[in-house]
Amino acid sequence: MNMKTISFCALSIVSATILSVPAAAQAATDITDIAYAEAKGWKLVWQDEFAGKDVDESKWEWEENCWGGGNQELQCYTDRHKNSFIKDGKLVLRAYKETYRGSAEPEDWGTSGKKTLPYTSARMRTKNKGDWKYGRLEVRAKLPAGQGLWPAIWMLPTDYKYGTWAGSGEIDIVEMISQAPEAEHKKTHATLHYGREWPNNVYTGETFTHTESDPSKEFHTYAIEWADGEIRWYINDFHYVTQFSSGWYSQIRDENGDWYNVEGNAPFNERFHLLLNLAVGGTPPGNPNAETKFPAQMEVDYVRVYSCPKALSSLRRCATKNRRATRNFGMQPPKIINIEFDSDFYKADVVDIFNGASVPPFTAGAWKANGQIDVTEVEDKDRGTVQQFSFKTNQGVGYWQGPLGFDFSAFKYIEFDMQRLVDPRATDSMKMKIDCFFPCSTGEVPIAPASVGEWKSYRMSLAELRKRPGSSLDLTNVNTPLVLLPEMDNQHGVVLRVDNVRLVKE
Repeated sequence: MNMKTISFCALSIVSATILSVPAAAQAATDITDIAYAEAKGWKLVWQDEFAGKDVDESKWEWEENCWGGGNQELQCYTDRHKNSFIKDGKLVLRAYKETYRGSAEPEDWGTSGKKTLPYTSARMRTKNKGDWKYGRLEVRAKLPAGQGLWPAIWMLPTDYKYGTWAGSGEIDIVEMISQAPEAEHKKTHATLHYGREWPNNVYTGETFTHTESDPSKEFHTYAIEWADGEIRWYINDFHYVTQFSSGWYSQIRDENGDWYNVEGNAPFNERFHLLLNLAVGGTPPGNPNAETKFPAQMEVDYVRVYSCPKALSSLRRCATKNRRATRNFGMQPPKIINIEFDSDFYKADVVDIFNGASVPPFTAGAWKANGQIDVTEVEDKDRGTVQQFSFKTNQGVGYWQGPLGFDFSAFKYIEFDMQRLVDPRATDSMKMKIDCFFPCSTGEVPIAPASVGEWKSYRMSLAELRKRPGSSLDLTNVNTPLVLLPEMDNQHGVVLRVDNVRLVKE
């Protein structure tokens, strides 16, 4: 999941047989499981068996917002009893099809504005109540199936030492992207997010195909063993994939705005906390359909966290490894190219971002959840060199970004020219935004395009963008002055050309 924009990745498929354990038998062996783990050297350091009448608020807190998770999700998260409660010794997260109005942003950001969405659900976390660095984390759960449902058990950094999402990392213990056909309901996903702050983050992961069980009908134990430089994923104690620090990285900027590679095993060498949530709709599961049954629910039997006292960081004294487990090789850090620029450039009355070429310190780029976006400078017969974004995805954005946050509070407008050179869509929905380091942003702002093949000039008030409902724009810290995107989930084949991008004071 993500705060992030998209927090999902399914690369190669790993299939293995899962034998289901009857619920009654499982309940009878709970204490034996803990004893077995401790006999192997593990020490139980945190747990919730959900044995009480209500959620233990010394261990959990609720997130309450209608933000959409950065993925255009359709639910409002609430702390209402109907959306999360204890029943028969299990935590139930329940999603309803009902209109609800709440904060347009997570409360951690300093909320601004309200938003109405057509579903409600719950998202719970252990932040500052259960935070860990290395160990074994396991959650026994039953995950709901149905088009548009997105249950997840995952982890986020508590301190964000290496920057905002996903520079400080994300660990997805398990996600199920419930899509049609029904075969997708038997696939679960394990993913890491890392690299740089959005939109320059990357992700790598694996898909597990349940061949003899259905995770929506039976409880399974989903776990990771997280060591310094190595993370392993398990289903019912079957170790099926490993990723090493040689396949992840963290690149951040120094005080001068220059990129450098963080040494060691960053970002997965700091404290993380656990999240449980049931999302509805958005990218990538798509929206629910007529066959999706509501209320839908995710059930959690227990959460247990272990340390390995005799090998706290390596876990060597406690670990169980399958030599045949898939190794995910991850990604290597991109080559670092630092751009020299006049540090006083923003004191001018007009700041060019693109004018026949990208003007330092800004460079053109793209983020995509999948597929590809070609970012090229091309010759236009009437304008000379312009920037072109070719969308070969349904989930992406094109942008100009700088190495630091700059103070544009003295500026009144952002201006740009845009042409839809090609647009095969039935609709012409286009959006723009300005970012000030994720999640600081104007939010997505609809813009009316000209007819295909025609250029149109835009002049947008920065003050008005800052005042929009849901906007958190900080004009003193702008790093991405322009983001452009066709409507999410409806982008493939669109080719945009952009020219004369600038900020002006009058």
